[in-house]
Amino acid sequence: METKTRIERIRSASSQRREKEKLELRSAILNSAAHLFLEKGYDGFSMRQVAEQIGYSATTIYLYFEDKDDLLFSVVDQAYERFSSDLQAAFDSTPNPVQRIYNLGRAYVGFGLQNPVAYQLIFMQRPDFLTRWSNGSRKPRPMALLIFQQAVTSAAEAGAIHTSDTESQADAIWASVHGLVALSISMPMFNPDRTAKAVDEALDILVAGIRT
Repeated sequence: METKTRIERIRSASSQRREKEKLELRSAILNSAAHLFLEKGYDGFSMRQVAEQIGYSATTIYLYFEDKDDLLFSVVDQAYERFSSDLQAAFDSTPNPVQRIYNLGRAYVGFGLQNPVAYQLIFMQRPDFLTRWSNGSRKPRPMALLIFQQAVTSAAEAGAIHTSDTESQADAIWASVHGLVALSISMPMFNPDRTAKAVDEALDILVAGIRT
């Protein structure tokens, strides 16, 4: 009985080790794919390049992903989960409806600056991925961005702002913070400090325009 228990422990440990190795390899594939895609572009990107960069055969990559679209979509899928979580945390961070708008804007820009590769894949290089389903879900990705509209609506209901078109106001906020992320990623003069100040200035202007 003791021998059997020991064998079971060994098998369990071995299984856990293999599972950990699989997860680590999958993460390495995703990271390599994201950077190679931005460097090579869609047409120049290949599964073989990813394999060479991480020191495996192309056959190994195909054990995890069907093709390069499946691989790149998985990069976006992983990043968008973090992005959605960051926005929701910002929304829930305060009961103050106006402060909530500021927190959302800062969280959006913060994600873009901390994850420039993922951000460019999602919003600048392959925006068509936004309309595809994420793993295990039937909710389209753009639904996460409705949180800006929810913030504007709650601020209007609280009497903190006046607006007859919450969708347009939310789009204006989204466009503003997206533009700042794009500038910060592509323009070296936009360091984090300059970007942070620009975010607050932009939000000041937008919020002032819709306050009662």
